[in-house]
Amino acid sequence: MGMSMQVLEWSRFIRGALKDEMPGSEQGTAVTIGVFDGIHRGHRALIERIVGKRPSLIPLVVTFRQSPKAALKKPGWTGDLLSLNRKLAFFENLGVEAVILIDFSLNFSKITGKEFIDLLIRWGNPLFILVGAGFRCGYQMDTDAAGIKALVKGTEISVEVADPVLDGLHAVSSSRIRSAIAEGDLVRAARLLGRNVEIDVSGMTVSFRPGGLFYHTVSQRRITPAPGRYSVALHGGDAGPGIKTDVSVEKEGVFVPLSVNAEWIEFLRADH
Repeated sequence: MGMSMQVLEWSRFIRGALKDEMPGSEQGTAVTIGVFDGIHRGHRALIERIVGKRPSLIPLVVTFRQSPKAALKKPGWTGDLLSLNRKLAFFENLGVEAVILIDFSLNFSKITGKEFIDLLIRWGNPLFILVGAGFRCGYQMDTDAAGIKALVKGTEISVEVADPVLDGLHAVSSSRIRSAIAEGDLVRAARLLGRNVEIDVSGMTVSFRPGGLFYHTVSQRRITPAPGRYSVALHGGDAGPGIKTDVSVEKEGVFVPLSVNAEWIEFLRADH
């Protein structure tokens, strides 16, 4: 990319900051919207479509600082597949030029889909909006893709619904990936993700234990595989481009038998 990816908070976005931060955005943007938990194969298909609109349109992702399910304390929510930092890194590597971060709150949850889309159109100047087949937004999920199409009827904005990416007979989804990881089936999880399962441990509470370090993943609500022993590669920090070792996953976190600070742990295969 010719320039580094711009990340704007929603509160700044709706005060016109995109135009200030992204010269050329007034020419139009290509937008996709979602939580993007895990950035799996289905998510990447959406992102690759909007990135493919360059250079005539700026590829822009609208997403959340934290999962709406977490913000609203929905029962059954167990954590994120990817941290925000890793999610942003993936967006940038895929060619996204701007990300709008929504800090989901009770007040934001009461905005109707029409109000949300109106704000997006006013301040984001989208000429192309791409959403997934099951996309819904707004208070009580009152607006789907057909609703967005109705809102932009008569304008030059194109709205498209992407076909789901299938794995066998079923669509790739974050919930299927969560289930696979919980069961310790990292081969299936990696197939759905399109890459190996990982955990971001940067900034996480770490305890020293004889022979290594214990990362308290539960305190950061990180999704971890079923307890057991796994082959991994440590990345970033003191680990550099990758150090292979075996780790022990416990209920409260992950024990790494090395005194090496890492930024993320990549699970290479299930062999516990």
